[in-house]
Amino acid sequence: MLFSCTKKEVSGKSTVHSAKITATDHRRGLTHSEIELIKQGLVNIKRLDSSFKVDLRYSTTNNFVGIDLYGDLNEVYLHPEVAKKLKLAQKILKDSIPNYSLLIFDGVRPLHIQQLMWDTLKIPFSEKIKFLSNPSNHSLHNYGAAVDLTIVDANGKELDMGTPYDYIGELAYPRKETELLAKGELTQQQVTNRKLLRHVMKKAGFMPITTEWWHFNSCYRKEAKENYRLIE
Repeated sequence: MLFSCTKKEVSGKSTVHSAKITATDHRRGLTHSEIELIKQGLVNIKRLDSSFKVDLRYSTTNNFVGIDLYGDLNEVYLHPEVAKKLKLAQKILKDSIPNYSLLIFDGVRPLHIQQLMWDTLKIPFSEKIKFLSNPSNHSLHNYGAAVDLTIVDANGKELDMGTPYDYIGELAYPRKETELLAKGELTQQQVTNRKLLRHVMKKAGFMPITTEWWHFNSCYRKEAKENYRLIE
């Protein structure tokens, strides 16, 4: 599987194609934040596949900082190439288990929000960098090239992954699953559920990371910096 960001060049410079905002879009009730993201070339994933489930946690107070960080942004936006991969992941999942669906927690995350998260999370630096990308280095979320998600069943219930979304600690680490399973801190079903999510996402062209079962990258950070627009 090739994990890459598609490069589009105009006069030797990387660019993205900005979408056109129409009168119809305004009538659909797009918020200011959505309009700005569309202008920067991002797409609402539900415009590609309405079967996605969305729970944009940072647009609520149900998140690790306990405040609404996104304001009037209530939908998940991604770079078009990343959104297409996610649509493929949904198809792969539904072809295998029709009553299951991907539930998306986060997509693009503007850099100023990344900075706010970084400043708000009061834990040692050595632990913080395992959970959050340092804003000075950027996160793939800041390019619309990463997604946080899980799987829900036919009743909309999240599969048991062993921890909640955004859990800070080793229990959320994919790299520790064998050890945690042996200790009885994770169950076989929890690990099986995580493996299903990883299988679907990897088959669609995403990369998991070692410290968060919910986070998947579409490409490497260097590629995103070279080929995608930073959403500030």
